[in-house]
Amino acid sequence: MKKLVLLLLVLSCVVFGGIYYGNLHSHTSYSDGSGTPDQAYEYAKSYLDVLAITDHAYYFTQKIDGNTKPYLTKLAAERHTKDGEFVALQGFEWTAGVGHINVYESLEWIDRNQESSLEGFYRWLAEHKKLAQFNHPISTFGTFDSFRYFPEADQYVNLIEVGNGNWASGDVINEEMFGNYILALNKGWHLGATVGQDNHKPNWGSANEGRTGIVADALTYDDIMDALWKRHTFGSEDKNVKVLLKSDTHLMGDIVFVEDLSPQKINLEYEDTEKLLYLAVISQSGTVLELRPNTERLNLTLSVIPPDGYEWYFVYMKQFDGDEIVTSPIWFQIPSSVYVNSVRISPEEIHDGESAKVYFEIYNVTGEDQNVKLSVLLDGNSLREVELKFSPYQVKRFVVPTGSLEKGYHRVSFLVDGKLVQSSVFFVKEKLKGVIMIDTLHENDYLEELKALAGELEKRGYNVKYPKVMLKDLEGVDILIVSTPKEGGLSFAKKLSDKEIEAIENFKGKIYIVPGGDEEYRKIYLEKIKGEVVTLEELRRKLLEE
Repeated sequence: MKKLVLLLLVLSCVVFGGIYYGNLHSHTSYSDGSGTPDQAYEYAKSYLDVLAITDHAYYFTQKIDGNTKPYLTKLAAERHTKDGEFVALQGFEWTAGVGHINVYESLEWIDRNQESSLEGFYRWLAEHKKLAQFNHPISTFGTFDSFRYFPEADQYVNLIEVGNGNWASGDVINEEMFGNYILALNKGWHLGATVGQDNHKPNWGSANEGRTGIVADALTYDDIMDALWKRHTFGSEDKNVKVLLKSDTHLMGDIVFVEDLSPQKINLEYEDTEKLLYLAVISQSGTVLELRPNTERLNLTLSVIPPDGYEWYFVYMKQFDGDEIVTSPIWFQIPSSVYVNSVRISPEEIHDGESAKVYFEIYNVTGEDQNVKLSVLLDGNSLREVELKFSPYQVKRFVVPTGSLEKGYHRVSFLVDGKLVQSSVFFVKEKLKGVIMIDTLHENDYLEELKALAGELEKRGYNVKYPKVMLKDLEGVDILIVSTPKEGGLSFAKKLSDKEIEAIENFKGKIYIVPGGDEEYRKIYLEKIKGEVVTLEELRRKLLEE
């Protein structure tokens, strides 16, 4: 597991550079919002340092006095940008069933009518070389084909909303967006954390206290755009919290290329009038540190040893008033033209003596052909070695079986041309006593009691399953438990189909029948199922005392 050396300092004074507060997602009457761009920028000056107007592109076919809406918005942005006081940005939002994406500082645009596929949109983005952001990544709007990775697009989609303020619940940074932030990072995307208000009313900046913190040299157009391209951001539900995550001269959002896996220092600075209740340092390998600082000012330095040549670290924070803050990550990467990500070990629960499969993606991050040697190791022993040829930005998907596994921790390592570019640790549990299936599809009696018993059985080393559609997939099951139907309920749901009866007759394992309250169906079940009839207490004793 990961080694961690921690140095903790709580200081009375923390020194910050330039932190500016922006809203990178808003709308006007140029799409489905209110007001003009001029009104939006003027209004936002009282609340923000930076406002981006990103109207929906499918409204842009209609021109205004012969001018395109992006052009008119750009003119308004230029009128309202003043160095040191306010930066106005212009862009558009591409919306399709797979998700919504903002594109910044582009007079050219694309909408879902022109291109509705992710591949097509990413091609357009790479051709135009514009900065982009994943918007509100939740199932309601789309999660970009589960953040399927496109190496070339990763150069331009540099931001992601970890929070979005256009919600009646007021929960700006919500659990689903936060989880999808981690999912996207695990797929290989290099993304900076943001919070957008997504205004559709004339409340640009005042809708809530959600902000994107932008760390920039100065409040100028060039400096703000440079910071956004570099992902020097954090997403916050607090409107003026100061947060910096650094590694020496590198800021959150930076990719730090390292030649070896020596210890790396990370420094977090926090300052606000609200005390910090909780913080967690989260990496690709898991949470490496949790603290409850109870302070308005914090300067924290820790030393981490990356487990492989591709590891990211970011910080999640929660204040006493409930406001949440999420920083962009810092990446530590071994220089390579080819990397591995999207590692998944299946099944999630593995027991002593069982085997598993290792799923992963390996991809070329360059615009040139690459020839590499991939080595996959399990606990230092070779699982697979293969010579691979890649075209520019090509992604390949692999599945490698592990063979029989013993109880304990195991590490899968991925080497490209001898460089350790990725690894994943998983745990194998004690050997299963057996697999038990409990019928839940036929108005069964005593289901609550049986589910409680299932929890006890799982603690004793059994794997408890439930049928999904019909009681017929009994392969690999050792014990079948059927409680006959209860009184009341739906008659048609109590009947056993011919396929179910056939599957039960061919079942070679042990069958326990718990008589239920419906006398008519109790007799039918006892006639059609040949098994041992037991009470709940007898069943508990037999299974837990074996």
